[in-house]
Amino acid sequence: MHRLDISNLRLEYGFKRVLWDVFLRCETGKVLGLLGRNGCGKTCLMKAVYGELKLRDQYVGIDGKVLLTSERRPEDMRYLPQHDFIPSGLSVKRVFGDFGVDFERFVTDFPEFEQVYRKRIKAFSSGERRIIEAYLILTSETKFCLLDEPFSFLMPLHVQKMKEIIHREKATKGILITDHYFEDVMEVSDELFVLRGGKTWKVNERKDLELLQYIKESDGIQDR
Repeated sequence: MHRLDISNLRLEYGFKRVLWDVFLRCETGKVLGLLGRNGCGKTCLMKAVYGELKLRDQYVGIDGKVLLTSERRPEDMRYLPQHDFIPSGLSVKRVFGDFGVDFERFVTDFPEFEQVYRKRIKAFSSGERRIIEAYLILTSETKFCLLDEPFSFLMPLHVQKMKEIIHREKATKGILITDHYFEDVMEVSDELFVLRGGKTWKVNERKDLELLQYIKESDGIQDR
């Protein structure tokens, strides 16, 4: 089992505290869900953990060993950003090879991609690209996956399949996920937190989302 510890993350823009004394722990076999309103700092948190954003104060460590470098090793951590990250000119064959992921297994999960092995990434829609990129991050050899908006642009059928893959892959890795489709995040998460006021607050039941002002009413309408 592996453990990812995140603590003391502090980020300020002027007088605004974006992250302040954040604490999270993600372990192999668990999905850690992170919710929060737009602009609350979820993406900043993900980037800081991955090393893309350097903070003045932070602790990020795996199995008790602090990660000091700006670059994370793929075998330790993979990151799915909000934006497309695979160069458009590369072929499906190339990117699956680069990530060491079995294309045939991918087709088993998404049969509609059976004939795309030699296509270039630029040929796909936003939703199709999201499926490919999220799948590569989730199924490659790594200890931890950071997923920022993995359900964006996906049809409901594909969202359900992606949740099944998340559940399957957590057997061998820890997964930190955030998405504005909070019902889906709640469904796949073993532990759930809300980022509010720069701090992380543990969610034990749905009512906590109202108390933390993440949703307005008990029917689950999100305040956007």
